[in-house]
Amino acid sequence: MGGGVMPHRVLVAKQLSELFSVLAHPVRLQIVVELRNGELCVNSLQDILGVRQSAVSQHLALLKAHHLIKERRHGRQVLYRLTSPEIAPWIVQGIPLILPDASDSRLLKSAAQRVVDLWSKTTESENIQQQGNQDEVLEETEEEQLEERLMSLVKSL
Repeated sequence: MGGGVMPHRVLVAKQLSELFSVLAHPVRLQIVVELRNGELCVNSLQDILGVRQSAVSQHLALLKAHHLIKERRHGRQVLYRLTSPEIAPWIVQGIPLILPDASDSRLLKSAAQRVVDLWSKTTESENIQQQGNQDEVLEETEEEQLEERLMSLVKSL
């Protein structure tokens, strides 16, 4: 292939960069993971996170603007949920990446293990949904591999 720019790579890289920038704030990251088991209201999130209600509302507004969460009115309450619940386990899987190689950081390792244990708790329905999503990804990957093989075969003819 030539040395030209791959527009699809640039587009995807920009979108991922935007996603990472939205998730870069510790409170927003915690909100996303706390919503892993379903809907929560601002007051519940405030209690869980120990952050002022106005701050929680601002973070929720930003997450909503970037389509990471949805809201639903229930009487006088507004309930928030993840648009794509699979993002929460993805975040938890990233925790080992923050652990240093040095053994002198026992505090961080201990905190990380406690958070992994807490955030890894999922409902049975989430496990079933995640397995279904993994099956879909495997099917897509197999299709992509088959397509690549066919393209290689066609090029070799």
